[in-house]
Amino acid sequence: MDRLNRARCACVMTTTQLIGREIRLASRPSGEPASSHFELARADVPPPGDGQLLVRNTWMSVDPYMRGRMDDARSYIPPFGVGAPLEGSAVGEVIASN
Repeated sequence: MDRLNRARCACVMTTTQLIGREIRLASRPSGEPASSHFELARADVPPPGDGQLLVRNTWMSVDPYMRGRMDDARSYIPPFGVGAPLEGSAVGEVIASN
């Protein structure tokens, strides 16, 4: 491999950045939620630090309690923030660990 090809390979390998997809609450629904109340966003995913692991979620549980978290009201669990990713239980695959 000549010097130019080695430099290209090193550049590709060192600049790889994982990009995650998030479902975010775009606005608070009044009544039944619609797709317009959510947005799909991309976000950089940092590599795992010491003692951490990185999981690629394949399934997210959507449960009835989540509807209550879409309202900005006091409850036993804090509401979702507008513009913030939805939180919930998920099933995934460990893709990196330290």
